[in-house]
Amino acid sequence: MAGKSKKLKKLEHEHDYLNRKTEQLDEERGDGDRSIESKQILLRLKKTKLRIKDEIARVKEEFGKLTKRKWFDKT
Repeated sequence: MAGKSKKLKKLEHEHDYLNRKTEQLDEERGDGDRSIESKQILLRLKKTKLRIKDEIARVKEEFGKLTKRKWFDKT
């Protein structure tokens, strides 16, 4: 996709950030931090990451429809 929208870029950046954070927390939990607080934080981050992933898919689909519509309007 050549012309990504600002909203899509922001969502992808946020998803990458959450991905790094969840990996970091997974490593900490593997090293021995098995507290309920860390589990709650990890689950909350993973759910947020999943919501953002769904939103990215929705925005990409919407962006694709708009691009197709513009292309068909030109012909």
